[in-house]
Amino acid sequence: MEIKIGMKSVAREIALDVDASFEDLKKKLKQAIEKEELLDLVDKRDSHTLLSGRDIAYVEFSPEQQTRIGFAI
Repeated sequence: MEIKIGMKSVAREIALDVDASFEDLKKKLKQAIEKEELLDLVDKRDSHTLLSGRDIAYVEFSPEQQTRIGFAI
């Protein structure tokens, strides 16, 4: 699943491709925002991204799409 995170007072968004489910991510984000904790997200390459729960402005969830090859519609 691809997620895009907007941070307060930052023009660019953070885009990550993670293996976690929507429900797991939602739970972690909700806890980090409510308690103003540090959020640790791990992408598919095992890279860690640490975000401050107090500075998260929005999160956009996009389901993983299969790459199409050729001219099929």
